[in-house]
Amino acid sequence: MAILRAMPETRNLRDVLSAMADDLIERLGADACAISRVIGDVLILVAERVPDGTTLLRGQGYLVPDYPQTAEVLETRKPRTLTLADPDLDPAEASVLRVHGFGSLVMLPLLIQDNVWGLVEAYRHDTQRPFTDAEVRTAAEISRVDS
Repeated sequence: MAILRAMPETRNLRDVLSAMADDLIERLGADACAISRVIGDVLILVAERVPDGTTLLRGQGYLVPDYPQTAEVLETRKPRTLTLADPDLDPAEASVLRVHGFGSLVMLPLLIQDNVWGLVEAYRHDTQRPFTDAEVRTAAEISRVDS
């Protein structure tokens, strides 16, 4: 599948984000994907790809300050990988992984016209299979939208 470089006029943002989630699952070998909009200090889930009968949605949204490693990704605009085996994993981030049955995660800022618009997360069940540097680069290419 081609990298989503531009948002065609005939596609709305939700379609682009859904296609992005599908592409991330396929190209990263991920088990789930969540794309959230950041509004102030809140992350609102706007697209997800998860196994049938499940959801990554918990309540109305997530408060970014409650998840310091997520906040760091949004502030620095640098991707980050996490696994439940990481010694420096924040307890709040670990809780999200455990609640949903995942062992590893890659988080990236969602950039639209070079501005941080939201957060992209791809998950794997397997703690022993963290996302590689090459996969993070692929995810970064996929999660950039120029409109």
